[in-house]
This record gives sequence, structure tokens and C-alpha cells, in this order.
Amino acid sequence: MKALFTSFPASDYAASKRFYERVIGLRLLREFDGEPHRFTNYDLGGMMLKVYEWQEKYYGVGHSGLFIETDDLDEVVNRIRSLGGKTTDIVVHTWGGRSCSVTDPFGTIFDLIDSNQKGNT
Repeated sequence: MKALFTSFPASDYAASKRFYERVIGLRLLREFDGEPHRFTNYDLGGMMLKVYEWQEKYYGVGHSGLFIETDDLDEVVNRIRSLGGKTTDIVVHTWGGRSCSVTDPFGTIFDLIDSNQKGNT
């Protein structure tokens, strides 16, 4: 497994984009404006920063914004569940990624994404 990207929510999406592009000077990789959210990806030298704004209601709270890539999403999700852990169902998003959210024992939510079907992350 490896970290694929981290994401930050933007209460003011335009201001966040200006900050990361003009003030910080990050290189833009991709923009997406659709459902369930719009986002902009920036290059962090082998990892990405995703700045996003939800366009529709999100299913959880306490999301850390961390996506961890795994070669065998089904096996990892089955192991988590068999040991009493909590995950959402695996979904294929409109942007093409196959992933699910995991809640750790302390309520922090992060995502697992299938390295074989990352979509246009």
C-alpha cells in the first residue's frame, strides 16, 4: 500500500485554488467539475494534493482526506470487516475510481482506492 493523495476541503473553492496556485506555487495537474464534488489536483512530487468542494451531501464526517492505494481492495476490505472494522461499500465513482471509506476505531475516516482502477484521480 502507498499514499496516493491527500485532499483538503475548500469552503471557498476559488480562494483555495488561488492560494495553492499563486501563493504556494503548486503545479496544476487536473481539474474536475462534476458530481459528487469538484476538485483540483496539484503535484507534490510523487503524491498529489486534491482541493475539493462537495456538490452534494457527503456520507460521513471526520474525513481525513487521505487516499491509500492498494493492489487488492476486495481482500483488504474483507479483512477489515472480518476483524470488526467499519467500511462503506466499494463503489465506482463517476471519475472512474473504485474505492471505499474506512473508519478507524477513533472515528477518523480515510479512503482505500483500487490501484487497478484509480480512474482519473
